[in-house]
Amino acid sequence: MDFLVFSDSHGRTSGMREALSRNARVDAVFFLGDGLRDVGEVAPLTNAPWISVRGNCDSPRLTLDACEEESLCFEGHRILLVHGHTYGVKSGLGALIARAKAGGYDIVLYGHTHEPSLTCITEGDRPIYLFCPGSIGLPNAGAPCFGHLHLDEKNVLLSHGTV
Repeated sequence: MDFLVFSDSHGRTSGMREALSRNARVDAVFFLGDGLRDVGEVAPLTNAPWISVRGNCDSPRLTLDACEEESLCFEGHRILLVHGHTYGVKSGLGALIARAKAGGYDIVLYGHTHEPSLTCITEGDRPIYLFCPGSIGLPNAGAPCFGHLHLDEKNVLLSHGTV
């Protein structure tokens, strides 16, 4: 299965539009918050379903259908989607790692930092992947970026792309 991962568009949809045009065949798109209004604008560009969480800049009043966390399971992998602000990811990943371990997640997708990153924790039975796609709208440095996740029962492949 193939997924696109976006975060932090902040009203700028051109990066998502470009990434979607280059990656038309995905099973779903994950949006990790701070730009939920933008999802409504670009979601019709693909037939893939969108799964989104609310970020700290998304008004809870305007995004009642989006939660702060989503728990998913694909190809035998437990995936947690969060924006990251409630776990203090700008100061470190300790709280997010603890949440992953407590919930039995092997993949955690988060945003908020506006910087692409991938961390793999190899304690225990299975590795835990913590992946931030960076910001598709307001990157701290460089080009707008997004993530790609490919899953099968035995493999987790995560990569970053730029537009």
